[in-house]
Amino acid sequence: MTVQPMTARPMTAAGSGTVADPDGRAGPGLVSVIMPARNGAATIGAQLAALARQTYSGRWELVVVDNGSTDGTPELVAANACRLPGLRLHRAGARAGTSYARNEGCRVSRGELLLFCDQDDVVAPGWVAEMVRGLAEFPAVGGHVERRLLNDDVSLATRPEKPAGSLQSGFDFLPYALGANCGVRRAVFDELGGFDPAYRYGSDEVSFFWRAQLAGYPIGALPDAVVHYRLRRRLREMARQYYSYGLSHPRLYRDFAAAGLPRSVRPAAREWRWLLGHLPDLVRSRTSRAVWVTRCAMRCGRIVGSLRNRVVFP
Repeated sequence: MTVQPMTARPMTAAGSGTVADPDGRAGPGLVSVIMPARNGAATIGAQLAALARQTYSGRWELVVVDNGSTDGTPELVAANACRLPGLRLHRAGARAGTSYARNEGCRVSRGELLLFCDQDDVVAPGWVAEMVRGLAEFPAVGGHVERRLLNDDVSLATRPEKPAGSLQSGFDFLPYALGANCGVRRAVFDELGGFDPAYRYGSDEVSFFWRAQLAGYPIGALPDAVVHYRLRRRLREMARQYYSYGLSHPRLYRDFAAAGLPRSVRPAAREWRWLLGHLPDLVRSRTSRAVWVTRCAMRCGRIVGSLRNRVVFP
C-alpha cells in the first residue's frame, strides 16, 4: 500500500512556538520539559542531575509527573528543587501509563514548546538548547537516542543504536520519534489532542507522530539533541517489554491501515522461520538468548494483540 504524499501545513504565528518576551523581543518564551515518573528512585537522580547541567540560557521549567510511585520517587524529586529552580512535581496517579502522565504534564505546564524525556535516561548538557533550536524550524522533532553509554553488550544486541540524525522506523510506514527524546510545539500538541491513552502497552509516541505527519506536520531529526538511553538488563524485563510492544502493534494497524500502514504477514512468516531455525541460540550465550527471547516475545505479543483488536497483524 502506498501512503499519499503529505503537504506540510504552514504554522501561524500563534502556533509557531514563538512568543513575545516581556521586554518585547521575539523568542521561544517558556519551554516546558515533561518527564513521567513511576517508581524511578534507582535512576531518576542521574536524570535530574543531567537536567541541572543544561546549557540553555532561556527560560524553561521541568514538570515531573509522578504516576503513582511507591518507592520514594516524589521525595527524591522534591530534594532536587534547590538545583532546578524551574522544577515542579505534579502527582497524577489516577490512571497508570506514560501517555496519561505526559498528557497531564502538558496540561499543567506553561511553555509554548513541549520537550519530553524519561526518568531512567540521561540527557546531554545541550539537549534543551538543541531541541529548542530544532523546534524553531520544525513543528515536531526527535533527537538522537544514544545507547552505548548506559548499556552492556547483551542489551545492545537486542536493540542496536540507529545512526545519529535518523528517526525511528520499522513498520514500512512513516518514521517517528521516541517519547524518551522528542518535542513538539504546544499548538500542534493541542490540535492533535495529545498522546492517545488507549495505547496502554506502548506505541503512544508512534501513534502521536504518525498522526502529526498525516495532519501535515513534518518531524525534524536532531542529531545533536542527545539522550543517553537505558535499556533493560534482565532477561525477564526485556521479554516483558517486547511483549508489551507487540501487544500495541495490532492497534496501530487497526488505527492506521486506512492511511497506508501495511500488514506484516510475510515479514512475520520470515521471523517465525528465523525463531524456529535459531532455537539452539537459547543455550549458546547470554547475548544470543536475549535476542531470541525478545524477538519471540514481540511476536507472541502481536498474536495476543491481534486477538484483542480483532485484526490480523502478526
